Amino acid sequence: QESKPSDRSKPLAVSSPDTMNGRCRMSPLHCWLLALAWFGGGAAACSIDPAIYVRLFENNMPMFQEIARLVQEAGAEAVLDLGTGPGEPSTLIAKAMPKTKVIATDVQPAMIEKAKVRARGLPNVEFGVASADDLSGYGAASVDAVTMCYVLMFVPDRARSLREVARVLKPRGRAYIAVWKRLGFMEVIQQALEALTGSAPPTPAVNPMALSGERAVEELVAATPDVTVKFETMLTYSFKLGDAASACDSAMIIAGPAISKLVADGKANAKEEYCKILMELLETSGGMSASGEYEVLENTAQLLVMEKARTQSEL
Repeated sequence: QESKPSDRSKPLAVSSPDTMNGRCRMSPLHCWLLALAWFGGGAAACSIDPAIYVRLFENNMPMFQEIARLVQEAGAEAVLDLGTGPGEPSTLIAKAMPKTKVIATDVQPAMIEKAKVRARGLPNVEFGVASADDLSGYGAASVDAVTMCYVLMFVPDRARSLREVARVLKPRGRAYIAVWKRLGFMEVIQQALEALTGSAPPTPAVNPMALSGERAVEELVAATPDVTVKFETMLTYSFKLGDAASACDSAMIIAGPAISKLVADGKANAKEEYCKILMELLETSGGMSASGEYEVLENTAQLLVMEKARTQSEL
């Protein structure tokens, strides 16, 4: 839904990441896809089929919905969504709360254009280009809620980002921060690649698992003035990959560069062998839905809610 009809036939060009200390300055969704490509040994540009792009994005709907539910429950009147990508959870929040102003931001203008398509017809959504560690375009104590869905691990300066979030939050305002703790989608594809090549892929420079360690986000919050952890919740959900052909195509985001190298080195059937191994791994791990489509079951994320302190007059 997020791309214009005229764009559907075109692959999404994804260039090499512009990084600082191993962190990505691109849209969080593009950072995530680039990290997957890195697992295949690729550092050059790649193209991602829009259908695969949409499938990966829509797989995260359970987290988008949970963030939207919590924001609605808190009754926020102004929401700043950082790293919205093609427009979530901004669009869900705006639909559920028509009187709430939702500001959808992303560091990439191209992503904002996609978000505008997804949010078409919603008068309460505004858009802006901003990095999550530079919110200078937004005033102090100007929003009730900030959402960061799979964003913080890709931000160039995480500590500064949380300080900026604390600054724009109103007293007692809340930030909703989602990070991966386990990404089975990456694990199973990496296992198949290792089984084929005999060696493990390197850890990507732009790593979606960068905050998967115990208390990784909590420690960042603890170092940020005027905010505390209010509560956290863990969500585990599946990544639906479609039929065998679609599952293999999704895996090529990660394994593609390594497979291409094997082909260039004379292993002409490398992709077929890889996909056969992948299907076997998915089937033995229970990754087959009732409808006969492949899925990866164990993808676990932390949703941490950070709250800004009350003012002195409220204490």
